[in-house]
Order: sequence, then structure tokens, then C-alpha cells
Amino acid sequence: KDVLGHHVGAPATLTYYADMLKYYRALAAATPRVKVETIGKSDEDRELVVVWVSSDKNIAGLQQNRDNLAKLADPRGLPDVEIKRLIASTKPSYHFMGGLHSSDTGPSEMLMELVYRLAVETSPFITQIRDNVYVSVTPVADADGRDRNVDQFYCSQELAASAPAGAP
Repeated sequence: KDVLGHHVGAPATLTYYADMLKYYRALAAATPRVKVETIGKSDEDRELVVVWVSSDKNIAGLQQNRDNLAKLADPRGLPDVEIKRLIASTKPSYHFMGGLHSSDTGPSEMLMELVYRLAVETSPFITQIRDNVYVSVTPVADADGRDRNVDQFYCSQELAASAPAGAP
């Protein structure tokens, strides 16, 4: 709430993409369990990101784990002993993607809460996920369309609020 000005998932509230990025960066600044990586730009020059969540140790070893996964993706030429070592020392990655279509507003909102819970919750179940899996999140696949949809949503709310009583 301190970053967004509202609780994630609040009724009749959608979050602009730039505010989502502020939220994820605030999480990354607050804990070594979260890392935000820029992966490119949208057609309208919005920064596109992937957000990683895992244990402190795993985030520190993220690049090595990626390198291992790349080797396992095409193990031709690797000796069997090396393949077995890679399998034993490499953790899987699980990816979530929100907002594939700009009108899909719910997943992008929910992913902020999921990343928060994965980063801070201390239950044995969540700790086991953090220790054994790299979770990556594309918060919004269509950042440009997302912001247009959020604009339209708030414009519709303003029009409804200013309509005369009894108007359809």
C-alpha cells in the first residue's frame, strides 16, 4: 500500500504498469529474494521486465543456474557424469505471465501479491518453494495495452460517477 497507494487487489482499482514496476523494485530493494531484470522495451518505449523470486542463495546463483539449464537444454557432447552433475545441482525455473491481452487485468494484479508472498512468507510450504525453485514473472506481456485499458477503466468510472441519477 505504501508504494501503490492502495492494497493489491482492492475493489474497483487497477494499477498502471509504471506503478507495478515501482512495486516490484521496492520489493527487490527490501529483500535479496527478489530481482528485477530489464528484458527490452515495448513499442511505446515502456521498459519490459522479468521479476525473479527465490531464496537469497538461489538469487545469488541465478546466472549459474541459467547456464546449467542451457547446457541441459542441449546436452549433446557432454559426458554422462557431467549431465548427472548438472541435473543434481540445477534447480528448475517456473514462469508466470500476466496480461497477455490488455483486457486481462486480473492476472497482473494478482502476480504482485504472489511475488510478495513468495518473497516474505515464512511458512514451510513457501520456504520449500523458494529453496527449490526459481520463480520468474512477466508482470504484463502487453504493457502498452495495459495502460490504455487502465485509462479506459478509470474514464468509465468517472463517467458513471458524473451521470445524472437514474441515467442508464
